[in-house]
Amino acid sequence: MVQLFEFASLQNCFSTKTHNRWATALEYVKVLLVNPSRCHLSAISDNCSTVNNQSFSYFLSHSPWDHRLLIDWIITNGWWLIGKNGALVIDECGNPKAGNCSVGVNRQYCGNIGKVENSQVGVFMAYVKNGYRLLLDFRLYLPKKWTEDRSRCDSAAITPEFQQFKTKVELAYDLISQAVGAKIKFSFVAMDGFYGKHPWLLTIIEKKGVTYVADIGCNEHVIIEKPEYGIPPKKGIRGRMPSIIKVLNTIPVSVEEIQKTIDRWRIIRIRESTDGFLEVKFTALRVWRIDKDVNEPIPVWLLIRKDIDVSNVKYSLCNEYPFQTWSKLARIQSERYWIERSFQDAIDLAGMADYQVLNWDAWHHHMALVLLAMLWIAKEQKHFLSVKKMITLQDIAKIIQTIIPLKPKTPLSIAKIIIRNHRNRKDSRRCKMKKKSGPLIG
Repeated sequence: MVQLFEFASLQNCFSTKTHNRWATALEYVKVLLVNPSRCHLSAISDNCSTVNNQSFSYFLSHSPWDHRLLIDWIITNGWWLIGKNGALVIDECGNPKAGNCSVGVNRQYCGNIGKVENSQVGVFMAYVKNGYRLLLDFRLYLPKKWTEDRSRCDSAAITPEFQQFKTKVELAYDLISQAVGAKIKFSFVAMDGFYGKHPWLLTIIEKKGVTYVADIGCNEHVIIEKPEYGIPPKKGIRGRMPSIIKVLNTIPVSVEEIQKTIDRWRIIRIRESTDGFLEVKFTALRVWRIDKDVNEPIPVWLLIRKDIDVSNVKYSLCNEYPFQTWSKLARIQSERYWIERSFQDAIDLAGMADYQVLNWDAWHHHMALVLLAMLWIAKEQKHFLSVKKMITLQDIAKIIQTIIPLKPKTPLSIAKIIIRNHRNRKDSRRCKMKKKSGPLIG
């Protein structure tokens, strides 16, 4: 197997001044992959490590290593491992969190549980190609309730430059710009309907020369014939002269209405799935999208996909993609599926959602090390594919768990764990009773 400690250039990400920081990072990545229970720090130190939970806590929350150096390393090595001309996929991932102290926590929509809940939300970027996928970068979303409360931001150790409010769409643009700056050789960017409904984002990345495939809602409007822009003539003698530029020769139509008029569909096989091959009905039309800040025609492809049983219809816009067959267009529209798989891989195999940290650095340190753990698995998968064609990330995780042994248990170590857990429960109960100003029992 390719050993993680062979990635010698990684040491520079944790400063060359101390070997202990690099050794702790290695230990943390390993235990993320082999820990049999939730990856909170006590469980990690109990099961898998000679490093205690206080040392891990300090390493995540206070150790002064820059997670951006590690992420830059992962970006450079990650996309190269998977291969050029893949797709960048942008999506958000939320994790439910109790309390009000964890950085960025707020009542907001959490995709992991499908409802509004107290949670932290990050915007992530994955790189995918031919079913291979890897999370490369991320940004933590800070709601306005946080950025408007400087004392709260300072308590969470958020550096001043990040205390300015940014929408999730602006964070997505930052990720795309980062990818362009890192010279990732990607073919296009895929986004869901939350990002696709913001015309300014599509316009600005198009000006950067980036091809996008952005989902949109059924109520979004497009123009079905080339628009002519200008100031409309004045009607009647009363009122002011018109001064706002508008489309003169046609009116926008909702994509749902367009879909209802189409009778020419092609059945296309997208990919293999657990239920056999995924097949859909698909069509592509040339239309013009609307951006009220740009008074000129913006030609795009409208991609429409329906399930065979017509239970679900999906709409996407694609800008000036080089001419492709409908089969190719249908497949690139479906690439966003793989970031959901990336999230599930990271949650199941590397403890992405199992952290117990509060401040800004700790959240970013944990997420960066999760991405490093997933890169390790992906690299091992690439290595094993030359021997076994169908080996999966889950298979590789099992191999790693076999090779890296858990910390052996003794009667004394188990007794210490039990005593510690009882003490922690008692302290927690005492604290809650004190807050309620109730009587302390026992």
